[in-house]
Amino acid sequence: AFVIRSDYTRSPSASSAAFAIPPTSSIRRSINTTPSSRISSTTRSTAAALAMSFGAQELANNALRQSPSTTQFYTHKMCPYAQKVWIALEAGNCPYEMQQIDLYGSGGKPDWFLDLNPAGQVPVVTCFGGAKILVDSEYILTRIADGVVEGGDALRGGSDDVEDRVDAWRKDINNKVKVVGKEAVLRGGKNVDELMELLTSIDGNVVGPYLTGESVTVADCSAFPMLWRLDQEFGPLTDEEHGCGNIRKWLDKCGETDAFKKTIQSAWW
Repeated sequence: AFVIRSDYTRSPSASSAAFAIPPTSSIRRSINTTPSSRISSTTRSTAAALAMSFGAQELANNALRQSPSTTQFYTHKMCPYAQKVWIALEAGNCPYEMQQIDLYGSGGKPDWFLDLNPAGQVPVVTCFGGAKILVDSEYILTRIADGVVEGGDALRGGSDDVEDRVDAWRKDINNKVKVVGKEAVLRGGKNVDELMELLTSIDGNVVGPYLTGESVTVADCSAFPMLWRLDQEFGPLTDEEHGCGNIRKWLDKCGETDAFKKTIQSAWW
């Protein structure tokens, strides 16, 4: 099997050997800058065939996208970052296949997975038959909402106002809640008051029933793994004790929604 990356580098999945396929623009540039006397008819016809094949790439991508097996999701089910992507794939009814990666086994991560992501981190999503390899949970969420995976564009928000709220929530979760929440867990709750003040400050931003309105967006996918874990660790979060009534209602709503419920694990850190 071969993996085709977006930079046109293709390599065997179980080998470090690689060769590059130049983009059509490079082929055309080479032809345009080479004296016509030195370009054989065979070279021209070969270049033209390659240009035509690249011109048909979008048609091929659309065809590949129709097959559930072409979107592969590499994950570890206990990983909160991978859980974000899992929720998005489920909420968007995206066709995908999941493969569990053993992050802690004695044999280490498989070579073929390190070929996909040399950092060895999950999640990884490959789509368009392997033509695109996506890493980093937040980047993957953005690309899913862009429609790279069939069905994912439903998670974008649908209007400029909603998309602004989506962006604001994602920034608050990743730049604030994740930082303070992780510290609270590592320090055994010693700064839990700071965490609760932060959660109280963003509680009013919940539109309801989901974070930005009536539908699930990538904001919910981004926020749920961390807020759910903090609720399990330091909660239950309530309006009476923590001033988090809206977050409480949202967590309960997500817990009743199949796309979220399916991803919840009994061990979560």
